[in-house]
Order: sequence, then C-alpha cells, then structure tokens
Amino acid sequence: MWNRQQVKEQAKQIMKRNYWKMFLVTLIAGILSTNYVTFIQEVQGLVPDVVLPSMFSSILSFLSMESIVGLLFSIFIGFAIRVGEPYYFIKNHYGNPALNEIFQGFKGNYLNVVKIMLIMELKIMLWLLLLVVPGIIKAYEYSMIPYLLAENPNITT
Repeated sequence: MWNRQQVKEQAKQIMKRNYWKMFLVTLIAGILSTNYVTFIQEVQGLVPDVVLPSMFSSILSFLSMESIVGLLFSIFIGFAIRVGEPYYFIKNHYGNPALNEIFQGFKGNYLNVVKIMLIMELKIMLWLLLLVVPGIIKAYEYSMIPYLLAENPNITT
C-alpha cells in the first residue's frame, strides 16, 4: 500500500521529467476538444436585434450552419482527442511517450470510441434535463469513461 508521501514524490518526478510536454498536450487537447457549439451560441447571443431583418437572417443562418459544423467537429474529433489525452498521461506514468500519443483515439477502434463518448454525453444531457443534481452525479459517474477507452478502445457500451 502506498502512502501519501510516496505518491506525491512519484508525481513530482514525473512532472519534472515531462512538465512542458504535459503542458503542451493539455493545451492541444483543450483547444481541439473544446465545445465549439457553446462558443458559437454565445456569438449568436451577441448579435443585436436591431440589425436589418435580411442581414440578421443571413447571419443567423450562417451561424446555425457553423453550429452544426462545430457539433460535428466536437463529436468526430473532440471525442477522440478526449480519449487520447488520458492515453498520453497513462503512458507518461511509465515512460516518455511521444507527443502524437494524444491522437491515439483515432487509431484502433475509432468508431467505437466515438459511439461510446456520444452515448455518454447524451446520457449526461438527459440526466441534466431531469434535474441538475442527477446530471452532476451522472457526469461525475461517467468521468472515467475516457480513461477506460484509453486503456481498451474495444470495450462495449
């Protein structure tokens, strides 16, 4: 059984070994797996209502098309990145992995990874519709799914 000091010392050694690489992986994963739909909806909220109706409708249709593209990007690229990031950190615990390990979610059983992550997100949204507290509980409950998929991308739902 490990005690707190041993775990803390091991974490310090890993951080000293690859600090900037880990920072870069987190930054890349944060940028590529951002929920662009939320960002685009915030931009839509900034469009003033006093804009000419024809111009407003064209801007709104452009932004709604952008939200669809952002949603597809989040599903097909963001989900795989959200699985690749834990894969990198699992490999980092045992050695010095390459930076391209963050794209591990695209290798192997990519469609299974996307399917499971999509089902997870849908379940969390449905629980959030029920009430806020059950949604938070389920989000916490499902938070380790990317780590499970990083270890075994062939796992079933």
